[in-house]
Amino acid sequence: MAVFVLVHGSFLASWCWRDVAPRLEARGHQALAFDLPGHGTDSTPVDRVSFQDYVDAIRRVVDGLNERPILVEHSMCTPIACAVEAEPDSVAALVFLAGLLPRNGSSLLDAAADFDPAYLAHAIWSDQPRSVGLSPAGAREFLLSDVSPDVVDQVLPLLTAEPLAPYEGPFTTTDERFGRVRRYYIETRCDRVVLPAIQRATQARMTFERVFSLDAGHCAFFSRPNELVSCLDCVAQAI
Repeated sequence: MAVFVLVHGSFLASWCWRDVAPRLEARGHQALAFDLPGHGTDSTPVDRVSFQDYVDAIRRVVDGLNERPILVEHSMCTPIACAVEAEPDSVAALVFLAGLLPRNGSSLLDAAADFDPAYLAHAIWSDQPRSVGLSPAGAREFLLSDVSPDVVDQVLPLLTAEPLAPYEGPFTTTDERFGRVRRYYIETRCDRVVLPAIQRATQARMTFERVFSLDAGHCAFFSRPNELVSCLDCVAQAI
């Protein structure tokens, strides 16, 4: 059985894996979810969070384990890419869920240029602190587009603003290090945030051992937890 490290995406925290972690454990796996700096229970001020802070947080969790985990990240996949670039032998495999991984040398903010303008219109930009949030209407329509209304009502109060600095940091990986780690992609075909065309562009730029497809929106861990866990279990069986 495998150890999964579950990394949340923008506006979320470790609680987003609440329906996935116990299902993985019911299949005999170990599942560990944690809060990135400035999210959930982590009290780091938003304006002090850098891209490297995200990378370092992932590396600390991975380095604290007794075996190499399967590292799963939702949406913004540049932090795990850079964490693995630094220590490629520390993980057994990578899984990108609705993954956004822009071209080498660019940033997540650069990649946002391909987002739906209607989605971006719901962004709430702030200079004090430098952050971006998402309006409740935008969260309902785009982030949680296929999530049941009762779960949406639970999640909306928990959403937090995202520090801007991690979005702005360019990332670089190499074939010699990041490229040698086994990679899997779980695409969300009904996604209204990281659009299917963006996901396919990410898939076209690199090699994946397997691409799974879910009829799900951006937050498949809420709308399709059983199907998502089945995909992750397939990854565990393959490595």
